Amino acid sequence: MIIRAALVALSLTVTMTTGEPAARNVTVIKGATVIDGTGRSPIVNGVVLIQGNKIKAVGTQTTVSIPRGAIVVDASGKYVLPGLIDMHVHYREWQGELFLANGVTTVKDLGNPVEWISELSRMQVAGRLQGPRIFYVGNNLDAPPPEGDHHVAVGSAADIEKAVNLLFKLNVNAIKVRQKITPQLLHEIVKVAHAKGIPVTGHLGLTNGEEAALAGIDGLEHATGVARATSDAPTQIAVNAKGLNSFLEDLRGFAQMNRVKEWALIKLLVARKVKLIPTLAVRRRAVADRAAQERSRMEDDRFASNPELAYVPEAVRRNWNEAPLDHKIQETFGVKEMEIMREGYRRLGAFVLELHRAGGDVLAGSDNLNDVPGLTLHRELESLVEAGMSSMEAVLAATRDAATFLRCADLGTVEPGRTADLIIISANPLDNIRNLDKVERVFQDGREVEISFHRNYSLPPSRPNLVRPLFFERLLAAEK
Repeated sequence: MIIRAALVALSLTVTMTTGEPAARNVTVIKGATVIDGTGRSPIVNGVVLIQGNKIKAVGTQTTVSIPRGAIVVDASGKYVLPGLIDMHVHYREWQGELFLANGVTTVKDLGNPVEWISELSRMQVAGRLQGPRIFYVGNNLDAPPPEGDHHVAVGSAADIEKAVNLLFKLNVNAIKVRQKITPQLLHEIVKVAHAKGIPVTGHLGLTNGEEAALAGIDGLEHATGVARATSDAPTQIAVNAKGLNSFLEDLRGFAQMNRVKEWALIKLLVARKVKLIPTLAVRRRAVADRAAQERSRMEDDRFASNPELAYVPEAVRRNWNEAPLDHKIQETFGVKEMEIMREGYRRLGAFVLELHRAGGDVLAGSDNLNDVPGLTLHRELESLVEAGMSSMEAVLAATRDAATFLRCADLGTVEPGRTADLIIISANPLDNIRNLDKVERVFQDGREVEISFHRNYSLPPSRPNLVRPLFFERLLAAEK
């Protein structure tokens, strides 16, 4: 549950030592159990010393001295973790406060017009946008003709070189490819992107996971490509299903994987260091029974009915309140189809766990389009734990390991020298991963940020309505 600022003040005491002027830009969090995101055992009765925007020291109260005059946050009985990183979001201008309130201090945006999402990222860095820091891929690349509103077609080596170089100049953090990309085009994209030091990730369709790994891809979004690489009848797996049918066809593919081929693919993905971003939670909700879906709807409704979130579009709040997608799935699919979908979800979860146990990297991304931003990441971590990962492993998937993919050594752990992004929660997430819902305090870039909602939240520019030629397509046409 999100604790309002007034309630937090009752449970977390902030003091300042007396006798000397305040130590310059120093904040100390003491008394909490520190789960530092490295995988090491938690530090009980810990101390985190922040100076400016950096963590200067982490340890116990017997090993870390508290400077006189420092601002001291007494977090006794609480838990400190790195700020959470959601590795698969589709950002919208109204989402900033929601992410922060749920402890998400960084996101990786997986598809938006680059001119818009790059501006939001700059605004956040400049302090003009209250929200998570935004890593982004910009416009997605696909074989012609492009289908999504922000997708851009690349049909040749020349097209690819121009597109990747231009995205690089626009400071993207990865290149994302889409369903129609062929292995040949993907190989060329990877070659150009890796030469620039940029990873490549993909929502695959025609190219399967084995072909993508051999081409050098770095990430598989939604675990796409896995089913086609491990099926005995890959051509029967639909890759372009739309609407509700996409849930059925997606999970049908996982339900028909061949175990021998699964292990071969796992070995290849581990050897090639390909990251898996399975986005389990969105499928988990689709196959849940009515009681579980109602629990999710009620959690979402707490946000839908909050008057301070009046700036969230009415259609979005109505979706949280009424959960029309849940109802449509229950009404559309019969018993046999739901059994297929549940078996596909079970097989996908087993694949995720086996990959992880074999030494592969699983990252937490929520694909947050239908549920409450931030809360969706908590549900993704719950899904990873339900699949068999430990709570600590799930936390690492949304902290240290996520930062590694982003190639951002400053984030993801609570260690000296790292950027001071961290959260304080009131219960132990290692005992129950759902305790991540109990966010009480958030620090971002060394500063405590307000996690209440404000109906006058300053919205950045709205996502533009896109018409072709897109801004990025016009830039490409101007490139010589």
